[in-house]
Amino acid sequence: RPLYEEALKARRETLGDHHPSTMIAISCMGGLLKATGQLNEAEPLLEEALQAKRETLGDRHPDTLTSINNMGYLLKDMGKLEEARPLYEEALKARRETLGDHHPSTMIAISCMGGLLKATGQLNEAEPLLEEALQAKRETLGDRHPHTLGSINNMGLLLKEMGQLEDARPLYEEALQARRETLGDRHPDTLGSINNMGTLLQNMGQLEEARPLLEEALQAQKGTSALISNLGLLLMDMGQLEEARPLLEEA
Repeated sequence: RPLYEEALKARRETLGDHHPSTMIAISCMGGLLKATGQLNEAEPLLEEALQAKRETLGDRHPDTLTSINNMGYLLKDMGKLEEARPLYEEALKARRETLGDHHPSTMIAISCMGGLLKATGQLNEAEPLLEEALQAKRETLGDRHPHTLGSINNMGLLLKEMGQLEDARPLYEEALQARRETLGDRHPDTLGSINNMGTLLQNMGQLEEARPLLEEALQAQKGTSALISNLGLLLMDMGQLEEARPLLEEA
């Protein structure tokens, strides 16, 4: 941090606030503060960098769009979802118009917009965006690319949240199988898919199918309270109260 602060101070004094090197230093300082969880300190710096880039580079310059994204991400992390939304929308519209729908940056913006809408409970608005992002990634990256698998998982999570459990299941199954084959059984993404599949089956009432998955997830991540609780609740649903009790007490 002191090195970032020193560089920023020196560039302000020698180059001025709107020099490209100063704007980079402002963005870097804001990014460092965000990364270390100092969101309130990061906000004015990222806002300053964004306004300076709008004034000197224009609203559609790639560096400006990056700052729009960064400001949106920060506001989302701060829980200011309604303030983040117009920034996400602006970045997405600009990237569609300047880069096209299937450019990697556009696909990221589509996914982010869908994720923000999901986070604000606007599930019906989120669905077509997450579906669009998934189809674009299938076409450009292939079904087994990590980014595609992330979108498959996100689409499954959305459908589950919408109560469309039967529609979510094949997506969860696809993500889990692909992650086992490409990442291995103990990769964090695979373990996330194992747990997702297990809890989905539990919600669908398929308790016998859910149990080995939740046990596998817990065995790989012993001591994780959420996984202990998931398995304990499943055993309780199965009527196996003696097995469930120590898990729920531990959780």
